[in-house]
Amino acid sequence: MGTAIQMGLESGKKDPNFSTAFLMTYREGGCEANCAFCPQAQESTSASDRLSRISWPEYRLRDVIDHWLTTNTFRRICIQTICYPDVVRDVVEIVQELRTASELPISIAIHPISTEEMLKLKQVGVSNIGIALDASTPELFEAIKGKNRSEAYRWESHRAGLLNALKIFGVGNVTTHLIVGLGETEKEAADFICDMYELGISVGLFAFTNIKGTALEDHSPPNLSAYRRIQVVRHLVSKGLLASTQIHETEDGSILLDIGEEKIREALSSGAAFQVTGCKGCNRPFYNERPRGPMYNYPRQLTEDEVLQAISETNLVV
Repeated sequence: MGTAIQMGLESGKKDPNFSTAFLMTYREGGCEANCAFCPQAQESTSASDRLSRISWPEYRLRDVIDHWLTTNTFRRICIQTICYPDVVRDVVEIVQELRTASELPISIAIHPISTEEMLKLKQVGVSNIGIALDASTPELFEAIKGKNRSEAYRWESHRAGLLNALKIFGVGNVTTHLIVGLGETEKEAADFICDMYELGISVGLFAFTNIKGTALEDHSPPNLSAYRRIQVVRHLVSKGLLASTQIHETEDGSILLDIGEEKIREALSSGAAFQVTGCKGCNRPFYNERPRGPMYNYPRQLTEDEVLQAISETNLVV
């Protein structure tokens, strides 16, 4: 909806910080997967135009292309996909049409696909690929989106897809997602992040959002302080400032970082750790939080007061 407003397809107030054009594939019958948290899941009774808490109105591709030149604020295009047999064919067509109107970098979020399909996407102009594990452990993955939920997804095939994507798109161009609050411990989330970055895969963080009509509609979002600590881990690990051996679990289940408070404070001083994470130029405004807060992921630079507040919320420094 935000992208549609920026492009003039919908009326509404434009956001000067909106930096990525978000598009999603559509087909009658929806997604073939059945992820417990997702409004697009086969068993979901949520509104069919939802992904997370965001509305995705339906448009013809030609209308999108015709409105493309009404804005020059985007820095990236991100194509979200639902799971169905012909999705790669559809994405190829979408990317080819987009390339007639824009030279912006194009990212795609997709399930594991074949080597040939990845090469085709790269050939037509996709520069970044994301394959979302979402859960931090194999057991949680299988319970939330794998063998306990559908025939479509398995932990091992998702992980293999990520490793294959690294060979084709290269380090720095492959992303996975981690949804914090699905039932993992803080240490499990931290270990997942360390593992991914050791492989050369970047991690986009999401706070679990309970959506009415999904299997997890009664599940609560994560504790903000716990989420802040995972944000800190992701930021420090991505900068090469934290190793897995420096992350320790306490008796109450929280984590401590063995690198010193001053180093933590200095690394967090810009506030970047608490902003939206993902591909370069992505800000996903209010994807998993309401405008009134709490703000899990800031879609813009934080003010000085917001930085100090967020650092305080980590409970990692005094």
